[in-house]
Amino acid sequence: MVSEKESQFEVREFYKKTKDILKLRLGSGKIGFSRKTAQSSLQKDRSPVQVWSARDIKDMQNLSTGKRKEFFSERLKDDAFCLILADGRSFPLEIREEIKKRRLALFYSELSQNICRERMKSFFLSLSPSQIITSGELLHISGLGILIVGESGIGKSEIALELVSRGYHFICDDVVQVKKDAGGKLVGSAPPLTRNFMEIRGLGIINIKEIFGAESIKKQIEINLVIRLKKMHRLKEYDRLGLKFPEDYEILGKKISQINIPVAPGRNIATLIEVACKAHILKEKGYHAPLDIVRKLNRALSVR
Repeated sequence: MVSEKESQFEVREFYKKTKDILKLRLGSGKIGFSRKTAQSSLQKDRSPVQVWSARDIKDMQNLSTGKRKEFFSERLKDDAFCLILADGRSFPLEIREEIKKRRLALFYSELSQNICRERMKSFFLSLSPSQIITSGELLHISGLGILIVGESGIGKSEIALELVSRGYHFICDDVVQVKKDAGGKLVGSAPPLTRNFMEIRGLGIINIKEIFGAESIKKQIEINLVIRLKKMHRLKEYDRLGLKFPEDYEILGKKISQINIPVAPGRNIATLIEVACKAHILKEKGYHAPLDIVRKLNRALSVR
C-alpha cells in the first residue's frame, strides 16, 4: 500500500524514462500503465520491478501445473510494479495470459538480465534531485565534456567509436549517470558494470580500454556541450549561416549549450562534431564566425 504522503511513481513514467536506457518495448500494450508504487520502494534491494531471464522462463516451463501456480503467486505478488523479460526473448502465451489477468505491465528488453538490473539500479538511484540517468554517449573532445544524444539507431555509438579512434577520450556509451556536484557542475560517468564497454551493431560488446589502451578512458567529466543528432529531412530548410541557436539542453535544472547536427548518408558526423567543439570554444571566447561574416558583408555593402 502506498502512503498518501510518499512520493509515488507510475509505470507510465517508468517506461517513458527508461525505454531508451533499458531498451524496452511494449509486451502488452499499455496495460498496467496506471499502476503506482512508492518511489522509496524502487530504491530498495528487493525492487518491485521484476526482471526475468530466458533461464527463469525455462525453469518455470519445467514445473508441474501446480508448481507453476506457486511460481506465479511467489514471483508476481500484489506489490509487483511491472515485469521485464531480458535477453531479447518473448514471453510464452501462458505467461502473457497470467500477467494480463493481473493487469501487470509487460516489457521486453534486448539487454541481458544483469545489465538490465544494473542500469535499472542506476536509474533508481538517479531519482535523487541531484542525480539523473540519461541516454547518450559521453566523450572528452578538445577539452570539453561532450554529451551526444539522439534517437535510437541514429548511429551515436559508431560515431563515438570513430572519435575515440581519433584519440579523444571515452567516458561511457548509451547510459550516462549525471550528478550535480557541490559547485553546481554537471558531472557525467558510466554505471560501474558497463564502464569501458561499448555496444556496436554487428560487433556486439567491445572493451574500449582493452582495444585503445588505458589512456583512451576517463572515469568522469564535466558536461560542457550537448550535440544532438537528428535525421536530415530533404524538404526541411536548415540554417546555413549558423545564426539561429537551438534551445539549451536542460539537465537537473541547469542549462547546457546545445548544437544540432543533421545526419544523412555521406556526411562525416565525427568530423562535424570535432569542428562543432572547436567552434563552440571560439564562441565562448567571443568569436562567432557567422556574425563575423555578416559584419564584413555589411561593411562591403555600406561602401557601395
